[in-house]
Amino acid sequence: MKDIKIPLFIKFFAVLIILSVGPLVVVGIRTININKDALQTSMLELHTQLAGSFAEKVNYRLSIIQNEIPYVTQILAVNDYQLRDVILKTIIDSNKSISSISLLDKTGAEKVKVFNLLIDKDAKLLSLKDDETFKLLKEQKLAKAISAIYFIDNKPFVNMYFDIGKNITVLMIVSFEELWNELIELRLGKTGYAFLINAKGQIIAHKDKELVLKPQTSISIISQAMNAVSIGSSEYYNPLTKQVMIGAYAPIKDFKWSVIVEQQKNEAYYSSYRMQRQAFLMIIGSVLLSILIAIVISRSMTKPILALTKVASRIAKQDFSQRVNIKTNDEINDLISTFNVMTDELKRYDEMQVDKIVAEKTKTEAVIFSIADGIIMTDFEGKILLANKQARNMLSIEDQNIEGKVLWSLLKEESLAGVFSEVIKKYEEEDTIISKEIDLSTSNLMRFFKTTTKPVTTVKGEQLGVVTVVRDITLEKEIDRMKDDFMHSITHDLRNPMTSIRGFLKFLSDGIGGPLNEQQKKMVEIMDRASLRLMSLINDILDLAKLESGRMSLQLGETQLLDLTRRVVELLQPQIQKKEINMIIPEITFPTVLNADPQLIERVINNLVGNALKFTPEKGSITITITDHPDKFEYQVKDTGEGIPMDYIDKIFDKFQQVTGQKKGGTGLGLTICRYIVESHKGKIWVESKLKEGSAFNFYIPKNLTSSNVTDI
Repeated sequence: MKDIKIPLFIKFFAVLIILSVGPLVVVGIRTININKDALQTSMLELHTQLAGSFAEKVNYRLSIIQNEIPYVTQILAVNDYQLRDVILKTIIDSNKSISSISLLDKTGAEKVKVFNLLIDKDAKLLSLKDDETFKLLKEQKLAKAISAIYFIDNKPFVNMYFDIGKNITVLMIVSFEELWNELIELRLGKTGYAFLINAKGQIIAHKDKELVLKPQTSISIISQAMNAVSIGSSEYYNPLTKQVMIGAYAPIKDFKWSVIVEQQKNEAYYSSYRMQRQAFLMIIGSVLLSILIAIVISRSMTKPILALTKVASRIAKQDFSQRVNIKTNDEINDLISTFNVMTDELKRYDEMQVDKIVAEKTKTEAVIFSIADGIIMTDFEGKILLANKQARNMLSIEDQNIEGKVLWSLLKEESLAGVFSEVIKKYEEEDTIISKEIDLSTSNLMRFFKTTTKPVTTVKGEQLGVVTVVRDITLEKEIDRMKDDFMHSITHDLRNPMTSIRGFLKFLSDGIGGPLNEQQKKMVEIMDRASLRLMSLINDILDLAKLESGRMSLQLGETQLLDLTRRVVELLQPQIQKKEINMIIPEITFPTVLNADPQLIERVINNLVGNALKFTPEKGSITITITDHPDKFEYQVKDTGEGIPMDYIDKIFDKFQQVTGQKKGGTGLGLTICRYIVESHKGKIWVESKLKEGSAFNFYIPKNLTSSNVTDI
């Protein structure tokens, strides 16, 4: 199938469009969505504030009425009955919402009654012994009881009973007509209004009086408000208006009522929709402008390049007479000038091609024979084509005339000859780079070599033979051995004594060595904490040494990120509770399983959450989120701590790095270990932070890791 040729102009144009229009559209749409969400959230907050404000107003009226009770109690001690009536009438006159105040004996009979003539013109002394609210007050020995709302001449009233002792009950009949009128007159735009419901879901105040005292539990926000203990909001369908609405509710606890404010969604979010339309028009305009600019730039870029291509094709045919004569007044003009100079040079070099080849060959040989490593080139049968002096010395080849001889026939070490024979013959079957380590050590001398073999091919892909680079790695092996000896020494000389120290400290704290006074106990606790920190430092240093030396292998298996997170949070629960930290883990509805080393990933999570807990102040918050991407999982631990200065952002994952001025302890190795673990899983770890705003540590791990594409640490 013939390859389809795509003109350079089209490529330039496509790249410019992708680079300009792509980000513009993505950022624009993202900004639109963010602004839309912000506007809609602010509208819901407005509804919530209105509902909460009216609920507070009802509670305030109730508190005013309740504040009159101590005063009424004092009035009862006055022996002058005429003065008592005058004072009670004064209370009613000062609070227009109180219809009447009655004093009831233990049987519920009214003994004294003062009423508001504007509300109740024909008041009589009554017996309330059968009143359900009065009976509830007496049977349950309550200090206060409030009746359900009832209506007289379409005016709302509530009976409020207060037990003031000595078998005397104060009954206040309270009118809510004024509050009802305020609620009904409350408007939000053209379609927004407020109404009130009771504990049964009945509407008790509404601009449409036909709905009063009728249950409307089929409306979802009413069902939510009936069970709510705090302010809330939602979006729902109202079957009464047959419209999608947004609304908010606020409970009035003493009355078991709820205030609901609702508005048609189309009107409430009108400004959001308008902003969205305008933004889309701006994006379309910007896209069209970008396309026009891309066309102009593409033409200005491709015209001189096409001219260069045309002249270059003539030069390929050894026609050096052509030149490019285009002026662009930019860097391409420099390229054209350089190209014309190059054409002149090519014409001159073409006349001395043989001398150039000889000179290049001499340079190549000089480079090869100057390299410190040994280099041997053979054909596929092992016959030597080229070998520098270093290779001869390393392999102990004494014969000076070695070209054309089989390599392994010249080697004294059988193991060395076997390796070269195996590697070179293997290229008859496969074409890969092969590395081998060869141990030629004796009881008195350590010698290690590393060979790297790859095929030699021409530009056209023709195989000429095999080149092998021989490098003496004896010093590296000696250093590795010294590292192992050092780690072994650390393990026995530091960790074992420290374990003994901590054991004896445990004996002392448990009183096995005798009772300790308070000062001694405090000293032992300080020593225990110091030894624990030193033990942690020793373990971190040992782990880091293993990571850096590549002696820790990954044990891949099914790893459940969410389960590991819960396990770490449960382990750190005492510190979380002690500092009263708000630990937030948003609900995750997707599986968080990947192929990784579960123990090492748990260590990363434990380090990050532990750091966040360490640097988050009391009553702060820590948020852990897991994001599902098509090919990876992204993990974030975000805190509300002090934040990290910009100077430390790039080096926070280096060894022994700690932020100056933060006295929180630690070894400075935890984040370094996290970096090694994540990178060994082909992932990436980074931090985002602002001073005084907290930090967010992020890392991602690919989903489909296998043992062949991970790196041992």
